[in-house]
Amino acid sequence: MNRGILQASILLLLFGFGASIALGGASASTTAAGASPEGAMNGGDRFSLSPGAYWQGRAGEKSWWWQTEFASPRRVGALEQVLGDHPFVLRNAPRHYAWQASLDGQHWFELFGAVTSPEERIYRVLRATRPRLARFVRLTVSDVVGDRPTLREVVFHEDPEDRVDFPEWMVVVNVTHDRRLPGEGEQFIPLARGVAPGFAAQQIWLTAFTPEFLSAEPKPLCAFLSGSFKDWCEVDRSHWRGVESALRDGRTPMWASCGGAQALGLISEYGVDHKWDCPHCPRTGARSTPLYGHIGHTAERPCGDYSGCVFERGPHWALQVGRDPVFAGLPAEFSVVESHCGQLEWTPAGWDLVATAGEGTRTLIQCVRKTGAPIYAAQFHIEMSGSPDVSRAIMRNFLSLARGYR
Repeated sequence: MNRGILQASILLLLFGFGASIALGGASASTTAAGASPEGAMNGGDRFSLSPGAYWQGRAGEKSWWWQTEFASPRRVGALEQVLGDHPFVLRNAPRHYAWQASLDGQHWFELFGAVTSPEERIYRVLRATRPRLARFVRLTVSDVVGDRPTLREVVFHEDPEDRVDFPEWMVVVNVTHDRRLPGEGEQFIPLARGVAPGFAAQQIWLTAFTPEFLSAEPKPLCAFLSGSFKDWCEVDRSHWRGVESALRDGRTPMWASCGGAQALGLISEYGVDHKWDCPHCPRTGARSTPLYGHIGHTAERPCGDYSGCVFERGPHWALQVGRDPVFAGLPAEFSVVESHCGQLEWTPAGWDLVATAGEGTRTLIQCVRKTGAPIYAAQFHIEMSGSPDVSRAIMRNFLSLARGYR
């Protein structure tokens, strides 16, 4: 059996894509140590970062290309790609790039028109307006995230309308002031994989969470928002505009913890164009956003100084209200991990209270759900250690709700 037929058989067995295209050889402008041009089309684990299982260009170049040749001219209508050399962060990946095709290896044309630029996604499906006949397909890269490009996997399809059965994946949003990735919120990933092995993920910083990011193929199953470390008078509200759009759209299931949960409440009640303040702000008049408050104070302090704030930390009791399906299998009162001094003072309009304070807990708004959608704002942290059985149960239930909603 020749290599092209063998690879077509492998792709068919692994992915069920009857129209996936058998590949011939592969080459590249440069290849980093431990990588291989053929690694990007291995037809196996598309997420693998094992030596030789991906292509990566050498650092220090001004541009790069990766190319494959089909056994004979074939129609190309769509492709799936996995970029970058980190399991869940876009790192060492194409930032500005184009996919080109040729019949003779000399004269090239663009396959998919303008590709989203700069690239912010690890996973993307590209579709042409019509299938094009090609013998060679080339990825050309003019700029990178990091210092080199990485193509972890590419799968070609003949028909632009082919169904792409991409594995489930989630987007995790670091909403803190620290943009570094991996960052706050990455703890959601091992929690999800503990109940759904193999679950794919990408972590991004707040401003990348946009309608364009969420609507591109393959669409994420759901999103998780981390906690944060600053009071709401200290943040740039414009960074939350993408979250506001996603919340208004309501089609992406979301789970937000602590600060992320407070932000969903503020956005729902006031929007990002309304000034946000905190209980420490100078009191020259009525509070601008009284929905957000503090548990209590032992001393007056300026904004950003929490030394006079009352905190709830560690395991605390939460009490179900109305038996929401996200808490299925849990007792009416269950233990969760808290780490906050701020809180929502009431249930925002358009939301339902699904968990309140249990015995010994002071924060009354423990979890709210957007009416009619699996979008949750939880003051507690399922992603932190301390109540593992509860965290796994909530994660399992939330993923099930997300699947049913999508």
